[in-house]
Amino acid sequence: MDPIALTAAERDLWDQIYFPPRGGFFDRDRIAASIEPAYELACSVLEREAISAVRWRYFTDPELNVGGHGKSRLQVFERNGTRGDAVLKHPHFHKYLRYFILGPDLPAASIAAFSALLDECAPVTSGDVDGFCELARREVRYRRLDRRQAAEEFFKLALESGLSKGTSRIVRDSVMEMRGSRQ
Repeated sequence: MDPIALTAAERDLWDQIYFPPRGGFFDRDRIAASIEPAYELACSVLEREAISAVRWRYFTDPELNVGGHGKSRLQVFERNGTRGDAVLKHPHFHKYLRYFILGPDLPAASIAAFSALLDECAPVTSGDVDGFCELARREVRYRRLDRRQAAEEFFKLALESGLSKGTSRIVRDSVMEMRGSRQ
């Protein structure tokens, strides 16, 4: 769940990358200027195998792409004609690179609460699932998070916490099913 420790050269590349704000203005010129540093950073962290297995699996495993029609996120790029190094140079790859480096995009307090519940339940059993769902929904309401975005980020957090893909999916779906939360 921790960010990847970047080398000095990687930190310099990171600082050159523009990540559009969620739901905000998408600056095409800044994205275009970010392509090469993002590509170089992706190559560097892949070469030194710095990306955790679960984060890489989130990108490459079709079973972890809920609603992906049996395709992994990588396979979606490939189905759309983007293959090999071109995937790492695609503007839509930026959000995956950000996840590879930083982990789930949730408030630190939400991650801490999830981790505390994980410690409290250890070892996690099927009877604990409702507690994780309730915590995720409570955090979405309290912090006024976008329901769809938060659902995916809690899915990532659950996977990174060692919960099974089935349990992680239940947590995700419980947030998606919320009413009255921002879309």
